[in-house]
Amino acid sequence: MSIHERRHYLEGKLDRTSQEDMELVYMDLRKTYEGIEDPQDITQELINHYFDIKDKELTADHRDIFRLTPEQRMHDFKDPCRPNKKFLKEKGDAIDNICELLGIEKDRNFHEQIKEREIYEEDIKKSDWYRYVLTYKFLITEIFGLTVGADFEENPLKFTKMFCFKALGISCELVQSKGMHPDDHKGLWKEHMKQDIYRKHYGGTPRGDLKKRIYSDDWINKKVDNEENLTREEQRLRRLRKHIKINLNQPRYKRYLSSFEKSPLLNIEIKNEIGYIKQTRGRT
Repeated sequence: MSIHERRHYLEGKLDRTSQEDMELVYMDLRKTYEGIEDPQDITQELINHYFDIKDKELTADHRDIFRLTPEQRMHDFKDPCRPNKKFLKEKGDAIDNICELLGIEKDRNFHEQIKEREIYEEDIKKSDWYRYVLTYKFLITEIFGLTVGADFEENPLKFTKMFCFKALGISCELVQSKGMHPDDHKGLWKEHMKQDIYRKHYGGTPRGDLKKRIYSDDWINKKVDNEENLTREEQRLRRLRKHIKINLNQPRYKRYLSSFEKSPLLNIEIKNEIGYIKQTRGRT
């Protein structure tokens, strides 16, 4: 029995065992994602992507909308009553802003640009994405089906993480703030004492580690505000804050890897124009 025949058999079987259900899921994973040759290739990030994103093709569409030209996005914006409206311009505006925060550029493959990184509350609050969501939160809820929480202004991490995952298919997680073990950051205290940061900017070097953390955290905030690069030790301390972690292992959903030139959205103008003409003729 071939793999295709086995799959067809299992799909039609009404009394499948749990083992057969797992076999069917494994077959579907291999069909849906690149790079799965063995069950060990199935990561937690991939499992979350497979089960928690209902419309994966829509996330691929959203990635492609990012690369559409302004003229292509305007296709259904000029006629709000056009059937099968895709909200290309409206969605594109939102996606442009989040991609600027993520450091993703238009002229390169979207998936290849997703890198492991952390996004902090202060990063979001100084971004165009933050201001866009505050201004157009009701529109975002309408066109993406994702509810912007009432607490977004004070706590933008939760919705930003949800948008990255649900709208764009980016594997990420919300990491809660953590306590500090003093021994883990002695390197940073020495670094800041060597640079004379405590004495120059905070009136002297504190004895306690808790006070050192408060001063070092504040110094990190100032460097971030000034867009200065953090040292390795400063990055370690900053990671104790609540943040979004963009995962290193991004699920290789097959549509994400295909060429933009093959995107179904590039044919949308022709297909929608034919449908629109047919409906118009039917009304005359």
